[in-house]
Amino acid sequence: VRAREQNTSAIGTLHQCGMATAGEEQPAHAAPTADESTLPAPDAPPPSLSDLGLAVGAEVEVSWEVELTDGSSGSVWWSGLLEAGVEPGSLQLKYAAAHGFEEETRAVRFVDSTLLMDTALQETLSWRMPGEEEG
Repeated sequence: VRAREQNTSAIGTLHQCGMATAGEEQPAHAAPTADESTLPAPDAPPPSLSDLGLAVGAEVEVSWEVELTDGSSGSVWWSGLLEAGVEPGSLQLKYAAAHGFEEETRAVRFVDSTLLMDTALQETLSWRMPGEEEG
């Protein structure tokens, strides 16, 4: 059973508030795990989805650092589906409900074959195809 949630993701973080049931760890915060100094140049064209072997509707996994309410943290691979964004040529990633968080859609931009940028957070995150091992 999930605790009641307070959605504050509009400010760029994912939080969950409330009381956990006995023995259940609940996430308190999720943050990007990629090196944040690797932002693309503002005028650099993003790689095409076809160059990355992707298309709208494809599933990818993104690495997030999740901090639990007990103070512990760990890296998790979060599954999401690529969707066309609101603006022409833009992309969104619809994250699956997981790790104690509800489903959420975020605007993204692919940087290269291993990094994408959450455009609201202006932070890079590692991504991979589902089931690929870290390398």
